[in-house]
Amino acid sequence: MTELIKVMQQRQSCRSYSDKPVEAEKIVSCINAACLAPSACNTQPYHFYVAHAPEAVTVAAEYCKGEKVNKWVEQAKAFVIITQEHADIPYNNPEAHKRDFRQYDIGLMVENFCLEATELGLGTCILGVFNEEKLKANFRIPSPKSIALVIAMGYPAESEIRKKNRKPLEDMITYLR
Repeated sequence: MTELIKVMQQRQSCRSYSDKPVEAEKIVSCINAACLAPSACNTQPYHFYVAHAPEAVTVAAEYCKGEKVNKWVEQAKAFVIITQEHADIPYNNPEAHKRDFRQYDIGLMVENFCLEATELGLGTCILGVFNEEKLKANFRIPSPKSIALVIAMGYPAESEIRKKNRKPLEDMITYLR
């Protein structure tokens, strides 16, 4: 088993964090790993807004809570807000202009981010529910930008790695002939 597979097995959505603050260097390391992900025509259509200072973390937590979801976010020690940016596809690639690859590119990038966080001993949870308008207003994120995801992070309060429940491979693979 490779070291990468071991990290993938350890990575899980963390919803309970210790009081230990997240070092800025570790957040930058996660962003660096994220930026190593491939993207269509190397457009890298994302930008990172980091809520690391305690006041910013409190505000981000407030706007990442829903009525029935994410009540635990107040425990997170940092948030990374990811905006979907314009993809500047080169004009010499007309086929690539026919599709919008940005969501795939962001998905690949976020996985790299979370795997690096796991390797560094951090827990992450990818949030798809948040108050976009309030986050944008409070953190001065330009209005035309769209927030794709928010990553809550911190040191896990618990060390238990939950068993992954995945479909059997034979249900996931069809060999073409």
